[in-house]
Amino acid sequence: MVRASDDFEMIAPVELSIFCFRHVPVQLRNQSPKVVDAFNERLLVALQRDGSSYLSNTMLGGRFALRGCVLNYRTTLRDMEILLDDLRRVSKPLPASV
Repeated sequence: MVRASDDFEMIAPVELSIFCFRHVPVQLRNQSPKVVDAFNERLLVALQRDGSSYLSNTMLGGRFALRGCVLNYRTTLRDMEILLDDLRRVSKPLPASV
């Protein structure tokens, strides 16, 4: 689902139930990795404050990554769609850079 989108990118292969990715909206595609990292850090905080979904983070290859972990066997593709929709929604008011 992340791979199929044009505004998210996988940072590492999926390992068991863990997936690491980041949000790269159109306005950030030509920005430096540091700008994209900073945006995703702000996005993570905004998502956690929103309370709709929860992710953690990690650094992979020097890049900030959003980190999800799915443990519930009842998780569906719709749940994953909701997560990406939540990220898109809370990212809209965030400035591309500070």
